[in-house]
Amino acid sequence: MRVTHIGTYRASLERITSTASEAGQARDRLSSGKRFTRASEDPTGMSRALELRASLRAREQEGRNATDGLMWVNLADGKLQTTVDQLQRLKELAVRGATFTNTDERTAIAAEVAQIRETIVELANSSHQGRGIFAGFSTNDAVQKVAGVWTYQGDSGSVNRRIGDTETVTVNLTGDDVFGFTGPKDVFTAVDDFEASLLANDSAGIDTAISDIDNSLSTVLTALTTLGAAGNRIENAQIRILDDTATITGQLSEIEDMDLAEAALDMQMNESAYQAALAAFAQSTRASLVDFLR
Repeated sequence: MRVTHIGTYRASLERITSTASEAGQARDRLSSGKRFTRASEDPTGMSRALELRASLRAREQEGRNATDGLMWVNLADGKLQTTVDQLQRLKELAVRGATFTNTDERTAIAAEVAQIRETIVELANSSHQGRGIFAGFSTNDAVQKVAGVWTYQGDSGSVNRRIGDTETVTVNLTGDDVFGFTGPKDVFTAVDDFEASLLANDSAGIDTAISDIDNSLSTVLTALTTLGAAGNRIENAQIRILDDTATITGQLSEIEDMDLAEAALDMQMNESAYQAALAAFAQSTRASLVDFLR
């Protein structure tokens, strides 16, 4: 019957369309190396892949944060290491000044002390990316001498970096703590008093300076310990981030990546099915005398 013939014709076309689509998808999978390129091909797999990619982006951001945070820590650490060297030199000069009572000798020491003070001021006011390393969020120099008094000009802002889903690390220290402004005597005032005692040939004042410099040295060393702990946390986080990234990448590959041999075989089978559908369609549409007699 003609209805049957038309039905067969339509069914053959649908079969060709279906196998052509499947063959095209197989070719896409082989060329891309991926099991799916659209959510409709594997909704569950695509959903899981999106979750993993979001986790991967989060780890990448944490890695960038850790790198930036470690740079802040290392910059501050370098400045404070130099400050320690300068304070140790001041202590040597204080001991020397206490030993030698000659006015000219103490005046010469005072000149070096003044130079060391300027060096420490420059270290305290160091900046990175337009922001003072020891000034918190303030754009001011961390320390200044205002009306003859050394003052901290920064704020208490903490520079934080997120290095994990629930882990944040502070990568800066403020000058009020580092240079003793929260204590009985800051580093700069201690140096001023030391210089004044040398110029006045004041032995008692020089003895006091030795104690003041020791206190300042202890404060800076404590700050270095804090920075070291932050640096260790960041370095441990970097190792974890690398491990997590490798694990997530592996899981993503298991979900998305095709086995090339499997993909090639799949494409070959779909191509064969397509060719078979074409052949069947050609056979079903071949006209004969019987068709015209019906």
